[in-house]
Amino acid sequence: MKIVGILGSPRKGGNTEVLMDVALEEARKEGVVASKISVRDKRITPCQGCRKCIKTGRCVLSDDMEEIYGEMLESDGILWATPVYFWSMSSHTKIVMDRTFALTFPKLQLASKVGGLILVAGGRGCVNTANVFHMYFSYNHMFFVEFASGYARERGEVRKNAFALNVARETTRQMISLIRARPRYPEEFDAPLHRFVRSKYKLS
Repeated sequence: MKIVGILGSPRKGGNTEVLMDVALEEARKEGVVASKISVRDKRITPCQGCRKCIKTGRCVLSDDMEEIYGEMLESDGILWATPVYFWSMSSHTKIVMDRTFALTFPKLQLASKVGGLILVAGGRGCVNTANVFHMYFSYNHMFFVEFASGYARERGEVRKNAFALNVARETTRQMISLIRARPRYPEEFDAPLHRFVRSKYKLS
């Protein structure tokens, strides 16, 4: 069993990374292989909207996303973690999310994986951000657990927040329980619903 953490914080050792590390350590205690990808250390080009991946299921851009694709495809669970900026995810996080468009062809390559989410905000915006991820998980036919959140401003401040630390741990444990249950989407629905309907009923 493997969980990969995708860390979208630009700040090394920041509050989002603190919660991510706590969550992944909990996974290791449960005997799960857990790895972390810090997006701030990667060279990732924004999606070009060329749509060439529609035919191949592969992105034409050659950069550090290739490593992230591999980790996501090999993992049973994908744990995203991002600070909340202006009521949404960080730009580091969004650039990775956008590039996973290629993984929705020729079928949903992330289907039936388990998604998790850690959010850290200064004061507001966690629910707004979580809603975007929940739509993302649903579109990809992933199963997902409740999200973990914390509120902190100064670097490392979240270490004093017992609730945030423990909800990060329990989110990971929920992911592991769901992975072990092995739920699966029917192969018939191996594309997003709008594409499935257009194909099945020959709609333009």
